[in-house]
Amino acid sequence: MATPRMTATSAGIRRKVARMSFSLPMAGMGHYNNIILGFLPVSRNFFDFNGEQFMKKALLFALLAVAGRQAMAQNAPVDTRVFWAEHFNTGDLPDGWKNIDSSHKQLNWIVTNQPYPGSFEYQQQAPPIASKSRGYHLQFQAGYFVDEDQPSWVKKKEYPDTWVQTAPINCAGKSSVILRFQHTFRYNNAFAAPGAALLAGVSTDGIHWTDFNVMNNVPAANDMFIPINQELNITKIAAHQPQVYIRFYWKGFYSWYWMIDDIELAEGYKKDLALTRLTSHTEEKNTFTQADELAITVKNSGIDAIKSAFTVRCNIDQRPPVTVTVPANKKGLQPGQELSIKFPATDLTDRPMHNVAFVLQYPEDEHRANDSLRVHINANASHIGNVTGFQAAGANEFDIRAGLSAFKLIFYADDIFRLWMAPDGEFTDPAGNDIVVMNQPGKVTLSSSDKGAYYQVKSNSCVVRVYKQPLRFALYDITNTRAIWEESTPLTFGSVTTQTMKRQPDEYFYGGGMQNGYFSHRGQEILIEKGNGWDNGGRPNPAPFYMSTAGYGAFRNTFDVGKYDFRDTLQFKHNENRFDCFYFYGPSLKQILDGYTRVTGRPFLMPRWALSLGDANCYNRGGAGTDSKAYKGTGTTGTTPDVIKLVADKYIENDMPRGWILPNDGYGCGYTKLDSTIMELHKRGFYTGLWTENGVDKIAKEVGVYGSRLAKLDVAWVGPGYKFALDGCKAAYEGIENNSNARGYIWSVMGWAGTQRYSTVWSGDQSGNWEYIRFHIPTVIGAGLSAQNAATGDVDGIFRGSDSTYVRDLQWKCFTPVLMVMNGWAKKNKQPYLQGETNTATNRKYLQLKMRLTPYMYTLCADAHATGVPASRAMILEFPEDTVCRGTSTQYQFMNGPSLLVAPVYKSEGKRDSIYLPAGTWYDYWDGTAYTGATVLNNYNAPLDKLPLFVKQGAIIPMYPQMNYDGEKKTDTLTLDIYPAGKSSFDLYEDDGLTREYKNGVFARTMIEVDATQGTRITINAARGTYTGINKQRAYVLQVHRATAPKKVMVNGQAVKVYSSQPAFDKAATGCFFNASDKKGTLHIKTSYLDTATTQQIDIQ
Repeated sequence: MATPRMTATSAGIRRKVARMSFSLPMAGMGHYNNIILGFLPVSRNFFDFNGEQFMKKALLFALLAVAGRQAMAQNAPVDTRVFWAEHFNTGDLPDGWKNIDSSHKQLNWIVTNQPYPGSFEYQQQAPPIASKSRGYHLQFQAGYFVDEDQPSWVKKKEYPDTWVQTAPINCAGKSSVILRFQHTFRYNNAFAAPGAALLAGVSTDGIHWTDFNVMNNVPAANDMFIPINQELNITKIAAHQPQVYIRFYWKGFYSWYWMIDDIELAEGYKKDLALTRLTSHTEEKNTFTQADELAITVKNSGIDAIKSAFTVRCNIDQRPPVTVTVPANKKGLQPGQELSIKFPATDLTDRPMHNVAFVLQYPEDEHRANDSLRVHINANASHIGNVTGFQAAGANEFDIRAGLSAFKLIFYADDIFRLWMAPDGEFTDPAGNDIVVMNQPGKVTLSSSDKGAYYQVKSNSCVVRVYKQPLRFALYDITNTRAIWEESTPLTFGSVTTQTMKRQPDEYFYGGGMQNGYFSHRGQEILIEKGNGWDNGGRPNPAPFYMSTAGYGAFRNTFDVGKYDFRDTLQFKHNENRFDCFYFYGPSLKQILDGYTRVTGRPFLMPRWALSLGDANCYNRGGAGTDSKAYKGTGTTGTTPDVIKLVADKYIENDMPRGWILPNDGYGCGYTKLDSTIMELHKRGFYTGLWTENGVDKIAKEVGVYGSRLAKLDVAWVGPGYKFALDGCKAAYEGIENNSNARGYIWSVMGWAGTQRYSTVWSGDQSGNWEYIRFHIPTVIGAGLSAQNAATGDVDGIFRGSDSTYVRDLQWKCFTPVLMVMNGWAKKNKQPYLQGETNTATNRKYLQLKMRLTPYMYTLCADAHATGVPASRAMILEFPEDTVCRGTSTQYQFMNGPSLLVAPVYKSEGKRDSIYLPAGTWYDYWDGTAYTGATVLNNYNAPLDKLPLFVKQGAIIPMYPQMNYDGEKKTDTLTLDIYPAGKSSFDLYEDDGLTREYKNGVFARTMIEVDATQGTRITINAARGTYTGINKQRAYVLQVHRATAPKKVMVNGQAVKVYSSQPAFDKAATGCFFNASDKKGTLHIKTSYLDTATTQQIDIQ
């Protein structure tokens, strides 16, 4: 892990303090225990050294344990007294180590290089541990194991007690043994068990333990930004022993975490005095005063008592040093004993953060590596002051100073810029390249000028104002006359960094990732953190991004949790002492999404088969004999191949469309005969994926040898969220792409900004009911407004459900890119053929329609990959000028692309109210009824088999032949469903549907245009590009919706034959037929096979 940041103090106000040195008075002092704790007037004694009573008196109301000795002694010689060490460099639990799950909850300590992620009531990532090995460390995530089940654990008085112990260590021949390690932790003492503690234990048999409480009086619920350097003298137990075991024992606390690294056993030094920690201040959340007293702890880590005098020097920023001398004493500081030292009161109000360095000066010390300590302490909340410097720093960048604090204003494009603040002048980027993929600015032409009250920075798209007194920022349009956003107060920083603005009168907000039940946030407060369950109000896939109808979007480049307040005073907070935000000037929402995904990555383009229905279950539960009753009489064996007979063949028997299967989706489900199972499933029209609960270490064989093509990541693995989950998605996605020529296809929860590059995000585990349908509509469209194109929830939930809710939920999800059923968790399985004969027919009808609409949906997904604009679109995306579409009035409907308006039924009734049709002409998809827009439809007739579905005038909807799985039939006949109005177009996208060749430009676009200004002309332009399997010739079937029969129809200037009946037309290879009763008038046209490399033209007169 990274070493703690040791910063040189930047230029700023420096308070002049005279050099001071203090010595402890000797008169009347027979022993150290006569010294009074703290720095008092000179006539009093300065320090209390009362042996065993010391810790009770120490100023441990807060803790910052510091590994500063690393920075100050990087070139120190190797400690030759260390005879055993573990730095976890391999990334695995060392050989011979073992977890002891004393709580019987299947809990484990793990070795990881990830910071601790969020868990119950604590959603931000822990500060990364700093260690010599700078990487993997030992970690216990108690809070994650308990998570939201904590109330039930409390009720039963159960605790996540678990320890990890080493293999035996040979200490024979060692007359003294010191145990050292670095650790950070955060614990919650609510409902803690009696005797709860974090314990380091020593044993010579692995059975009988001597435990040491290593919590160091750290208060509960305190983050530790820099590790404690722990040293324990275990000589009495370990010296001369041929086998010694060390354990780390989490005992009696429900949450949150404990990280340990760089464990060493060393022979003790006779004289070893150590600076261990700052006890008066934390790194964050300090309230500085004019009389702050710094207090540190000194510990005797050696074998002998410390009887000689020693001095501790303190340097604050660039001030002159202050020293305190502890005099010699006959009794001395005993081994393992600690001493608290206070320094004279000093004024810390002159700046919002301070760099403090302590140095121990003890001539007899044999171990110098622990004689220094550096601390960076910050005020709880500080405001940015006036501008003290402004200058260009290259073609794209400006450097701005406000006292100690520094800003960078960096333009990555004309309409994308970054504001990056370093409170202490030293810029940090904890997220690195994990989220941001646009690492280098592009070519931008900028100009700057001094406008008096502010500095102006102008690009070809917008203007940024840098106000001087105090420093504030604002974004204006290119004319510098219309404010897009403007800070109302300067940034505040500390433990939380906050940006504050004034909301505009007609301003609406979207984003925040997948916020279950919500999409439009004006007047609301949203949390940018995972959690709150899976139902309405849950946050299964948050993102630190929002956008505004004022014409901009903002992305905070962080993994720390946040809170966005969209009430009258806008406030955007994240729990970090820095500010790093990318801004995207639209002014349209689509342009903003384009900018956001240029920076954080485009939504992935799934393989074409992934648009079809997925089926997940564990089909080998009888493999260990645990579910043998379920298989009795079925002729199955309780192994993975059972999925073929139990599920795959049933889809075929019921003539049901299908796409993919997860045969091992359940805890404890492995797989057997995977290679033959995948082959047989593929023969039946299914691709195969695998579910994982703990990593993708086997993915190379699963993909490269067996042929798996999908990975579903369970919450048991990625549930911690944030960086942990993003890295998990990336590993799985790349595991598929690195071991095949296929595209990565992942399903996951706990997404973040950047997850759209790799994964479908789904909303978690819920029960199927009408409320489930209701809140999922705004959930999906809200996710799309954060560029989560592939967003969904399980059809009819994972639990409970009913036949009617299943049908209704499946209907509308057929108009989203991806959908999946999850079986094995409800009394009745969730396959679409299990809801009764009538409902099975309805389910088949919608799944078949989804299959036919594949070229339409696939084009929308390709467009999402190119622009960030999702396939499932909130009404505001397509009708940005319509004020009705901005708020929650349209939260229960959406646009599938530019042409189809979907209004799901989410109540137990055969009608739908409050369907809003924007201005223009709309057509009922089922019967062709025309509606004049800017109206609300109530009492729309919608029996169970009818989804309210409307088509926008001008629509061009491409369709493939009816098939039950991708590739079942040729696509050399293309149907175009056309609703002529003025001029319109659709740019059809096609590729091989499987490989990654599209990333190399191997795909084709076909622009289809309709001009109905005079007659109707349909132009199918020559395909642009090519790919393996492209249709070089294609027949077209046109369904042109019109009220009257045409006088003439011509294809490429040649009149086509007109048929007088539908049966005659159906039998013909080419020709046309007008059916007045088909959706109130439809002209059907069939062409011969035509060259796709040549433009084709159909004229209707």
